[in-house]
Amino acid sequence: MDLPESDPPRRLADDLPADATRFVGRSNELKQLVRLLTRERLVTLTGVGGAGKTRLAIQAANRVRGSFPDGIAYVSLADLHDDQLLCELVGDALGFRGSVHRWNADTLVDYLTDSHRLLVLDNCEHLVGACAHLIDELLIACSRVSILATSREPIAVVGENVFPTLPLEVPAADCPFDGLAQYDAVRLFVERAVSVVPGFKLTEANHRAVAELCRMLDGIPLAVELAAVRLRALSLEQLVELLAARPDLLDSGRRGGPARQRTLSASMSWSYDICSLSEQLLWGRVSVFSGGVELSAAEGICADDRIPADQILPLLTSLVDKSILIREEGCGRVRYRLLETIRQFGLNKLGDDGADVTLWRRRHRDWYLAVVKRAMLDWRAPGLAESQELLRADIANLRAALDFCFAEPGEAAAGLQMAGALYQYWMMSGLLAEGSYWTERLLAAVPEPGPVRIHGLYAAASLCILRRELDAGARMLDEADQMVEADASGRAYVVQAQGLLALMRDDTEQAAALLERALGQFEAADDQAGSAITLVLYAIVSMLRGESDRVAEAHRRCRELTVPYGETWAWSSSLWAAGMDAWNRGELAEASELLRAALDLKRPLRDHIGIAEAIEGIAWVAAGDGKLERAAVLLGAADRIWHGMGMSVATVPGFNRHRDHSAKLARRLGERPFQAAHRRGNQMTLDESMAFALEVPVPSGGSDGIAKPTKRERQIAELIALGYSNQDIADELVLSRRTVEAHVQHVMAKLGFNNRTQIAAWVAHQNAVGG
Repeated sequence: MDLPESDPPRRLADDLPADATRFVGRSNELKQLVRLLTRERLVTLTGVGGAGKTRLAIQAANRVRGSFPDGIAYVSLADLHDDQLLCELVGDALGFRGSVHRWNADTLVDYLTDSHRLLVLDNCEHLVGACAHLIDELLIACSRVSILATSREPIAVVGENVFPTLPLEVPAADCPFDGLAQYDAVRLFVERAVSVVPGFKLTEANHRAVAELCRMLDGIPLAVELAAVRLRALSLEQLVELLAARPDLLDSGRRGGPARQRTLSASMSWSYDICSLSEQLLWGRVSVFSGGVELSAAEGICADDRIPADQILPLLTSLVDKSILIREEGCGRVRYRLLETIRQFGLNKLGDDGADVTLWRRRHRDWYLAVVKRAMLDWRAPGLAESQELLRADIANLRAALDFCFAEPGEAAAGLQMAGALYQYWMMSGLLAEGSYWTERLLAAVPEPGPVRIHGLYAAASLCILRRELDAGARMLDEADQMVEADASGRAYVVQAQGLLALMRDDTEQAAALLERALGQFEAADDQAGSAITLVLYAIVSMLRGESDRVAEAHRRCRELTVPYGETWAWSSSLWAAGMDAWNRGELAEASELLRAALDLKRPLRDHIGIAEAIEGIAWVAAGDGKLERAAVLLGAADRIWHGMGMSVATVPGFNRHRDHSAKLARRLGERPFQAAHRRGNQMTLDESMAFALEVPVPSGGSDGIAKPTKRERQIAELIALGYSNQDIADELVLSRRTVEAHVQHVMAKLGFNNRTQIAAWVAHQNAVGG
């Protein structure tokens, strides 16, 4: 296209915005993006508002400048609200601002036909239709033009390569001080804090507060930067405390920069405004969830006459596309998660729109109360492991529902029903202290006698007893005992718990008598679950009393109630009791076989107490068999699990004597070798501990409770660790790039990761431990 001489370019066409602050982190993402830009013609950076898409795009564009001899044109669309002016703005970016000619797709194509340049279109989300049309035209007609776009949702044109810009990686709660500097979110906060408070440093004294702050802000760069600005007026500790109490603290911030990035609320509002009314409604409603939501729960809770159930999935998909929701996949299920900052914004909007927030919280509570009740019914079904896994996945939602019940007048009874029904979950997951917290808190709010309080007292007392708060447990059982005369099943559970209390007080004679009584009551009430659990306790008491015949009889009867139905929790506990009895009799081979069988069944249940007991028993067998180093490793592994629950093997009187004897045997290794082996076990994850005890390979999932990647996914993870891009992997394995992208997302979802660096670190760890 010939332009008149009177319209010369007013500026260079490759002027990219200068960085006002130093770019921090994202080194791996930047390398991947640069490689992608040298191979593909359309790359779209997607991500939530404030994730750093613009900064990353500018950094990448600068790095590939030499690959585009005709330059780079940067187009900021943030302030453009009329899509009819899109082409005009692109023309301005090409250096023809103020031209007398009107720019449109055809004139841009004419001008760029022979041009070898990169066009950067920043903030396309509110003009996505117009951008898609223009990009499609340019890709077809201008073979040497490449386009780098940023948008909160994909452009959705042929040839698009979507590059998710995820929040910065944040440290775990237990991350040590010397490991914090590897996290980009921490590095960014410290960098910006220094500019506000000269001399600010990351220290042993403040590192936990910095890590907590980064976690609270989900690693969103904009949020981290806005928080650092607050150090002008607040100490770091005050900032963390205020953010916990006031999520809107960052709603006033810096004066410079685009309006949408001056406050966190403005960034969220920008995303909210590009959503349809139905999307806005669903955003608000899914904000009542914590920690994510599955489709069935979203349909069951969020649907009404304004959003029919059959529209929930399309709307969830759209919110994923707009970077509001994060799609995660694990254990064959898809969950949708909101970053906490986005969730808080959605909750505020839910209330602002005139909706009854309490109504939606109650619907949320009702759904999860039903989930918990169904899980209770699964005690004897083969699906117990799956139901426990579902409860683990929804623990944040369960906590939110319990909190609602406590805070909302008139809802405490439902909360106590839920907390009591979760007794088995609290116990199996090793969350004894949390279970006590909820049951005792809600018991205080529900003083009225009745079945709900009786069961709550049983659950709270049992948890107290397992934590060796024996007097508190006894008081609760005394109260329950006065209420249960008219409730045969309830009376049996109270007597069973009294038997457990006697066991923990080392009164095995009284324990045996109480458990025999409870067993008779359960059988009279035809409560097979209660019978099976009582038989396990009776077998343990009999084992401690040296009554092997009674152990064998209880074990046989428990088998009849469990194995034919596929039940595994009570049966695995009975196997453990039988194994410990065999060990007590000096039958080490029999003990080893029974204890391994118990652990193998405990493994998918993630039954922390049962796993610790089984590993402990296998350690004692190893010590008795002269395998001293193995025994020391296993004792260390068991100690870690016990410690994580706030318990020890000494929970059961008599067991501490056996532990001391086994540890004494293992120390024949020598003190230093024993400590080294014990430390090795103490550093193992739950999966590694079980695999070592069973002498089988570590599940390649690598993380406790996470589904393992497939063989193909593991192969792709290995290539990621070698620095391969998705296209490199596709070329290497003769796959399509889209297939590789799907595999990468599956690996991240299964392992709970959000970037390729974490995958590489996981591969290195697996190779080191022989996984």
